[in-house]
Amino acid sequence: MKVFRMVPMVLITGVLSLSGAWSSDVRIPSQPVVVNSHSSFRDTVRKLKSAIKARNLSVIFEASHGEIMARTGVVGKDGITIGFTGPKIRHEVLRAEPRAALEIPFRIVVRELDSGRVDVIYFQPSYLFAHYGSRDLDKLSRMMDILVGSIIKEATESNG
Repeated sequence: MKVFRMVPMVLITGVLSLSGAWSSDVRIPSQPVVVNSHSSFRDTVRKLKSAIKARNLSVIFEASHGEIMARTGVVGKDGITIGFTGPKIRHEVLRAEPRAALEIPFRIVVRELDSGRVDVIYFQPSYLFAHYGSRDLDKLSRMMDILVGSIIKEATESNG
């Protein structure tokens, strides 16, 4: 319940602040959104987890790409996939469209490129839920776009 009490605040502040949050580093909504972080890989992951928890959501899983690659002898820059959700989000999604449980938890990838650039990659909830054809889910997903966008913005903004 606390999550959706925060959604109106996120809607108000998010719409005002997200309009200039990303410039050319965002792809079209039907593709994964890629946002360049202004922090190191480690700081971006830390800030991402903190932003998720600050909204009373839970990190459900973390999958380290480096650990998985190391098992097969591949060496490269690290990456991590973080899955997160909250009971209220899950309840509202299942109420609107039970089949949409396939899309939860939401997943975000943080990846460090060979150049040192750190990218945060995710699909907007409205993209994930669009093919279900549910008006209730469409309305809910637009609010979730703003919520997830605010998490990403907080995780990728500069430390200053």
